Amino acid sequence: MDRWAAHPGLRGSAEVMRVSASMLDRTERDCADFAAAKVRTGLWPRVPERRRYAPWEDFPLGLVQRALDAVEFEGADPDEAVDKAIAQNRSPVHPGVAVWARHACRAFLQADEWIADELEAEGVELVPERLPRVVQAASAVELRMLTAWGRWYGSRDGTVREFRRLRMSRTRQAAAPSDQAIAFVAATGRRAVGNLYRDAPVEVTDDEDSPTRIRVVEVALVADVRPQVLVDAPPEEIRRRYREEIRPLAQAVTVGGARRPGSDCAECKLRPSCADLPTVPGLLGLNDRGTHRRTWSVTTGRHYVVCPARALLRDLRLPAETPGEGSSVRRGVAVHHWLETAHGRGRPCSLEDLPDPASGDTGLAAGLMSPEEYAQARPYLLAHLAVCPLAGPGRVTDVAAEPTVAAYDPDADVLVIAHPDLLRRVDGRLMYREQKTTLGDPPAGAPAELFEQVPQLALAVLLIAHGVFGERAGTVELEVMTPQTARVHAFAAEDPRVLEAARRKITEMVRPWHRDTEFSALPGPWCERCPTARWCPVPRTPAALPDGSPLEVDGVLIDPGTGEILDSGGGLTARAAAVSASLNSPDPDPDDEPPF
Repeated sequence: MDRWAAHPGLRGSAEVMRVSASMLDRTERDCADFAAAKVRTGLWPRVPERRRYAPWEDFPLGLVQRALDAVEFEGADPDEAVDKAIAQNRSPVHPGVAVWARHACRAFLQADEWIADELEAEGVELVPERLPRVVQAASAVELRMLTAWGRWYGSRDGTVREFRRLRMSRTRQAAAPSDQAIAFVAATGRRAVGNLYRDAPVEVTDDEDSPTRIRVVEVALVADVRPQVLVDAPPEEIRRRYREEIRPLAQAVTVGGARRPGSDCAECKLRPSCADLPTVPGLLGLNDRGTHRRTWSVTTGRHYVVCPARALLRDLRLPAETPGEGSSVRRGVAVHHWLETAHGRGRPCSLEDLPDPASGDTGLAAGLMSPEEYAQARPYLLAHLAVCPLAGPGRVTDVAAEPTVAAYDPDADVLVIAHPDLLRRVDGRLMYREQKTTLGDPPAGAPAELFEQVPQLALAVLLIAHGVFGERAGTVELEVMTPQTARVHAFAAEDPRVLEAARRKITEMVRPWHRDTEFSALPGPWCERCPTARWCPVPRTPAALPDGSPLEVDGVLIDPGTGEILDSGGGLTARAAAVSASLNSPDPDPDDEPPF
């Protein structure tokens, strides 16, 4: 019997399963049960919840789709089509999203011209198709559907079908299972006359001609990035690949499996009944539920302190730039990757793990970084050996390198996400470690001062003290590595003074973000290195100092290339600390795949 048909935490019918092709790209780090519950469109939490929606447009790709429909099917001017889509949108559109949507629409049409030119040489002309395609199969007990979200095209004689995947930024280098799943929908799917996401089954219509060629093309919505052909094959080959390679993956999505609390939890039907996601009332110290359910991390808070507009545009996954990524960022990434790999073995790091770069052997670093990056990171890693957390003293167990930690605060209606560098237990006591590299003066001072510089530590204290890991006691550590030495700051999460300082810092970071609905731009010297500056409608603040000179933020001087604090003057403010961290901490782009 299907375990989802009588799931204790759900109500409704499990008979309809609608799988979006992109769900086949999920990995073992993702929650399998989230996906299995999501595809069952007739299931809902047993305890009803009133869904609250963002008071702003939170799906920018939808604006682009509607604008492109107007251009391709009504002959509208691209910029006018975007303006109309924004004006008619149900929710307000952030000015930065509007800037991006115009750019994205023009970028797609540029890619369309390139595709047309290439196919013209082969004697092929494609025209846009209004109706999407769907594969659906019904039995006496269930309905299974396979869909793809994007844009559809075909030749007038029906022999060529093309699907275009929309990607927010750069194109991918590696193939994905979803590519073949989309090709299968294009090859065998029928045109949906009904609503693809509401009807079950969907009313469909047949094509007059059978295709002989199927194409799947990825289009990056960034100017001057050429589209990438992912699949170009006859239908017979696509059917064979799907049967042999992809169908088992689609079946596995519907079954479910291991639960992995993380960002999926915010939208998960199982969240109210999930025993794997800690529910922690009062975690953030807020007394209202804000605008709607949201996800918060220290990275989100750091961006918001610098500029609210930056925080929202990053949250919406608009393409981000990394202007002149400094050596400190590359060093930090290299050190973190090496430590994650080394600690993942569950044994202490040793000198044998760090061969001399001159020997040509890079040891564990092989495949993780270039020889040049290894040579730069090695002095910090050598310093780490003296304080390696797996070396004891004490009995070390339950080692987890770079895990994802999630907890839900129902009082604030916020899902909190953290990524500690290392979790372990020493003689049974939880130890939560964060690791930093620096060339300058290392972070120091009382807990409150350290929390100002490294807010991740404050969040770690709250997670432990609220029982997210079980018991409400544990040690939070900050390991600071320089090329010469390494030092560990440690304090007990159950210490009332430490806990009060941590709560004050996190509540201070979260409260203004939690209540904001405008996310206005806050111009300043940080604009020159802002990852989302190209979408900002507010003119950048000109650099006040010559190129290469320090940034001054609230009286604090910061090296713009490394993020190192050169002079804190009368004290380090939250904004100065956030600007420094944004310049010298690894902050990879969020996954920019469309959410369907």
